[in-house]
Amino acid sequence: MDKKSVIKKYNLKSKQVDLIDKYINKLKKSNQIHNLVGPSTIDGAWDRHINDSLQLSEFILKRNTSIIDLGTGAGLPGLILNIVGYKNTLLIDSKMKKINFIKEFAYENNFEIKTICTRVEKIKNQKFDFIVCRAFAPLIKLLDYSRFFTKKNTSLLFLKGRSVKKEIDDAKKSFSFEYDLYPSKSEGDGFVLKINKYKKL
Repeated sequence: MDKKSVIKKYNLKSKQVDLIDKYINKLKKSNQIHNLVGPSTIDGAWDRHINDSLQLSEFILKRNTSIIDLGTGAGLPGLILNIVGYKNTLLIDSKMKKINFIKEFAYENNFEIKTICTRVEKIKNQKFDFIVCRAFAPLIKLLDYSRFFTKKNTSLLFLKGRSVKKEIDDAKKSFSFEYDLYPSKSEGDGFVLKINKYKKL
């Protein structure tokens, strides 16, 4: 999906488009030094990163809902969701260079975003409405991590690649869960995996 189509699909305002353009420019520059995302994905960033992240907004209807982004990397999808109005979002990554990239971007563009540089399993006593992540860990591990942050009606939204069916089969050996699988709106044969009500066997 090209830039124009993404703007139209998600009804982006000009200020949001401007911020996303600045984000992509910063990502291009920083990626030459820090390898934040796969170099081959930069040219198609509006589809591979922006559209990929924004498709989660179709599942998260309230903008004030609480979200945690596990292993956010360069801020995907959490930073992009923040730009379009999901302000109650916490971004976690264990690599300081990635958190610094996000903080720098937020500082340069005068907006607030919550970040923590730590390993996911070290965060205690925080519960969220939605747990999101992209390209962070196999599903079985994600379900394990998610237990730290889950309350009664928490939903899990994971952007997954083409091996998702195998990951589901593997996870079923250790967890029982209900799930829905949706083909990704971005190129690359990915999926959005939505999970509710899961528990360790």
